[in-house]
Amino acid sequence: MKSSESFWRDCCLYSQKLRLVKENLDGQSTLTAVLFDSTPYSFGYKLFALLINEFEVVLPNNSQPCTLQDAASHADIVCGNALGDMARSKVWVDGLPDSELNRMSDNIDWPLCGSVVFSTSGSTGKSKQIRKSWQSLQLELDTLLTTFDMSSVKTFISTVPHYHIYGLLFRLLLPMKLGAQIYPTKEYPEHIVPLVKTAGKQHCILISSPAFLKRLCNDNVLSVSADRFCHIFSSGGKLEQDTATKLYAQMRFSICEIYGSTESGGIAHRKQTNGPDALWTLFRGMSISAKAETQQLVLRSPYLNFQPLAMDDKVALHASGQFKLLGRIDRTVKVEEKRVNLSDLERTLEAHAWVQSCKVILLEGKRTALAAVVVLKQEKPAYESKRRLNQALRQHLASKFELICIPKKWRYVEEFPINNQGKTTTAALEKLFE
Repeated sequence: MKSSESFWRDCCLYSQKLRLVKENLDGQSTLTAVLFDSTPYSFGYKLFALLINEFEVVLPNNSQPCTLQDAASHADIVCGNALGDMARSKVWVDGLPDSELNRMSDNIDWPLCGSVVFSTSGSTGKSKQIRKSWQSLQLELDTLLTTFDMSSVKTFISTVPHYHIYGLLFRLLLPMKLGAQIYPTKEYPEHIVPLVKTAGKQHCILISSPAFLKRLCNDNVLSVSADRFCHIFSSGGKLEQDTATKLYAQMRFSICEIYGSTESGGIAHRKQTNGPDALWTLFRGMSISAKAETQQLVLRSPYLNFQPLAMDDKVALHASGQFKLLGRIDRTVKVEEKRVNLSDLERTLEAHAWVQSCKVILLEGKRTALAAVVVLKQEKPAYESKRRLNQALRQHLASKFELICIPKKWRYVEEFPINNQGKTTTAALEKLFE
């Protein structure tokens, strides 16, 4: 990432563009901007400029064309390096000329208010928008800074994107608060090694996910530099006990897992050093309860003004105030670090001209994978082989879902298997893939 001085200068110039745009949109009480930028640095200064200029900032959850187009269609302006083709009748701020801008720095500082809208899968399977106040995000930053000792850290390295709430908080806003170095997202462990060497004797923090850490422990090129890391964080899904144990042996310290959601923010943290039943510890100010009949977790959080929020997880409470997660209560699952709703996948597949109905399940084994069971329409589809059919349906899903969220296994049946009660069970569908 460039210097702090460069950041504020670029934020100032972008803010000037936004003021010119606002003059042309004068009369609208609330202005909405869609922001998607692949570079953390430019994403950061554009986000700050938008908040300073009182735009509500909408962050799409991926760069798929349908996702970006849908977000742009509901916004007043679009911002970022991935949205130029999506602007159409909207104002694309990045495409405006710089010639009229004043290169002298304005008095610009950290935003004080505003709101950020995240997009995530809801329990119904439809995309759900989660509006978070900037004040609540700042409160969560303060909680993280008091919970974890990061005062000496000057280098943050990340394997997760910056436009989801976990990445925004941990890999962008936290290092900005600390004046630490921020690097572009790294996909492979070997790409992290040079950054650790560059940091020298200074401590590093790795912001990561279960999927990356599972790959890392199979060939851990970071173990020789383990003493350079003061924290390795993981979120976005469950870190398997086997992975946690191997990494503890290799790195000589425990991975810190963060539990929460886009809507709730961070709820709790844990380290699995002490075995497979390691309990979760609540962050400061949190309180939870469990519904008697379902064990559904109910959260009261300072980030949500202590209004009760029913989560999609079941929980067992312990006298210590800690808790254990018992699984999800809806059809939203996580494949690696990506969250996807099975009902949404099914509805999208059934919109295809060849598909009469379908069922999507999560197969868990040595490698977790999504699998689809499809009943085709009676008229013969225009395909030459099962491979061609698979490709066509995968391509149909690709306009809305990321690759990792598209089924990898496919079965075509005349009708779904049913039990003696006339119901199609997950177990019966799983047998089709044995």
